[in-house]
Amino acid sequence: MSDKKAPDVSRRKFLTDAGVAAVGAAAAATPGVSLQAAESKKAPRWAMVMDLRRCIGCRACTVACKSENRVSLGRFRAVIQEKTTGTFPNTKKAFLPLMCNHCEGNKKDGVPPCVKACPEYPGARAKFKTADGKTIRYRSGATYKRPDGLILIDKEKCIGCGKCIDACPYGVRSFDPFVKAGGDPSKQAADKCDMCAHRVDNGVEPSCVNTCQGRARIFGDLNDPDSQVSKLVKEHNLATPENVLLHEKDTNPHVFYIDPDNLLKTLYTQRKKGKLDHFVDQIV
Repeated sequence: MSDKKAPDVSRRKFLTDAGVAAVGAAAAATPGVSLQAAESKKAPRWAMVMDLRRCIGCRACTVACKSENRVSLGRFRAVIQEKTTGTFPNTKKAFLPLMCNHCEGNKKDGVPPCVKACPEYPGARAKFKTADGKTIRYRSGATYKRPDGLILIDKEKCIGCGKCIDACPYGVRSFDPFVKAGGDPSKQAADKCDMCAHRVDNGVEPSCVNTCQGRARIFGDLNDPDSQVSKLVKEHNLATPENVLLHEKDTNPHVFYIDPDNLLKTLYTQRKKGKLDHFVDQIV
């Protein structure tokens, strides 16, 4: 990591809150746990804030993501959508980072649409250990939600049906052309952003956040009122329809945008289902 002070939490506090909380839980985590249940047992609720005032469109995040996660050629887990605004000579570029929103799911059942669509959900019971030693029990699946809010894919359980890809309203899932589905090796496994869960579980912020030179990406624990993410969400009133993508889908996304120029309405183009490379021409 950089020697710069992390934008959300100190390195020591991050290790305490994230690394310890994930011991024994990362490999077996699953969906269907409400935010309230996680809060009651002091599990973190990881989220990200995109500060559009700071994004310069350098795309270091997309490169860092591909390098860190070995994302397949021609595929991207994180992309930057861009648009030129104004008329010559008074023009400027606007940039909109896009990724998996790690949705909480609707208020009725707390299950995101991608998880609900997975034929392998609900799977076997699993345990999540919190930092204070408490246990949260939940169900597994090929696509699942951990009690800390991260939506992950177990490619060993994936059967390559593509139902989660179709169910995601943001179009940020695709098949991995180089990884076979463990549940059906004749098909390819699904793939998407996992917020670098392997880094988070070891007390390190996601690769895209670590490499963002403008500090436009801020990652942290919404359940910690002292985290920068919590402070930004409160300060800018980000938990509102105007500051998340596709609020009408009732997914309760946990990627929030500081958007003073209203780019979410003027710039965002809903990505085609299953077409993760839909914006490749805007990335390279």
